[in-house]
Amino acid sequence: MCLKQNLQEYINKLKKRVPKNLVIEKVTDKNIQIANDYLKKQDKEKLEFKFSPLVSHFGNNWNYEDFPLGYIMRNTNNNSIIGFLGTICSKRQLNNVEVVCCNLVHWYVEKEFRIYGYAFFFPLLEKKIILNATTPRNSIIGLYKKFNFEIKVTKYTAGLGININSLFSKDYKRFTIISKEEEINNTLDYSDKKIYQDHKNYNCLNFVIIDKKKKLEPCFFVTKKNIIYYMTVLDIVYASNFKQYKEYAPEIFTNISLKYKILFIGQRYFNNFEKFQNNPNFLTKTIDKFFVIKTYNNHYISDVLYSDLVMF
Repeated sequence: MCLKQNLQEYINKLKKRVPKNLVIEKVTDKNIQIANDYLKKQDKEKLEFKFSPLVSHFGNNWNYEDFPLGYIMRNTNNNSIIGFLGTICSKRQLNNVEVVCCNLVHWYVEKEFRIYGYAFFFPLLEKKIILNATTPRNSIIGLYKKFNFEIKVTKYTAGLGININSLFSKDYKRFTIISKEEEINNTLDYSDKKIYQDHKNYNCLNFVIIDKKKKLEPCFFVTKKNIIYYMTVLDIVYASNFKQYKEYAPEIFTNISLKYKILFIGQRYFNNFEKFQNNPNFLTKTIDKFFVIKTYNNHYISDVLYSDLVMF
């Protein structure tokens, strides 16, 4: 209670510091083009991120007045837009409770007004939702801390997908990949089927690994192609039944690389035990990335589903 009270007192003080001519306005499905136009005309160097037009939230039947696509900061002295923060919302079942999650993206405030960028937090912190950012800039991590966000560090490992030794393994031909929509839907449980339906329209590669021996449950993958240093990398966004398939990572990754003709595979994880180890470390590269989150009612997420890493 004390922590909440202290945060509210801090927010109240910050609100008084924002000039009255700077206002935060919702961006809904009806006026989203003004935000896209605003970001599109900014210099790439100023944005510090690759601009992609915003689209609707994950899933259907959203009230975009309650859950906007983002917020603009407007200078009412001349009616100009001077900043934007995008919000990607989703509904997720966490501990058998439906919770709205909000992924923060495309945060930009013009230099003259950047000192007041924290004003974007005011309407967000009033909502009963989980807030997170999968690609926060290092320069504003301190700001997230002031608003009691947890600052996590995720690891991103990319490396050679093919394991030569696995081609001679007795388990190499044990696994097959299915990718047709009807086959996937007939294979998945309710939870994974929802993830598939929510992600299939965002240029994701979705497929299921099947164990021909039928000793292991199917393993559902959500992946996304990414370009790193002019090379195509297939990033793993989600994998179900990870524990069952972990020991077969060399065989599985080799199957995936050969089927989709992609040489490199990347994966994000919080702890080393969550990693698919398919090749020796000298054939991979690992870097740390920040992941910030503000939980709601002890509901927590620890993946990059339903985020800008999927949508853009």
